[in-house]
Amino acid sequence: MNRLLYSGALLVVLGSTVATAQNASDTTQSNNAHGALNPAQQQMVSNSLSSTPSQSAPSGAQPQVGDKVPESMSAQSMPHNVVDQVPEAKELLFVKLPDRILLIDPDTKLISEIVTESATTGSTAGNQGR
Repeated sequence: MNRLLYSGALLVVLGSTVATAQNASDTTQSNNAHGALNPAQQQMVSNSLSSTPSQSAPSGAQPQVGDKVPESMSAQSMPHNVVDQVPEAKELLFVKLPDRILLIDPDTKLISEIVTESATTGSTAGNQGR
């Protein structure tokens, strides 16, 4: 009888361990559900948000992928013109800084991707002096 109870308890513990591991895997996948944009999509997002006013990062802050957005920064919903061109960005929030755009997972408020604007501004810089 004791052996039967022990076996049952062992199955419960093992089952909960497997369920916990599965939940952790699901959480990781859901954090990536707002997956990375490819370079062409990043370019479209950057171009579409080029006329959007930028805000400054807090003094000394260098936001990185995986960081929580600082409280002093205001994340905005993606505009319809961006979503029309890049449907994958529909669920993302963004913060536009002077030199880059932070793409934010709305569920976790973590920075999921950083789009640099150097690709759009740097391409003509070499031709200005000619």
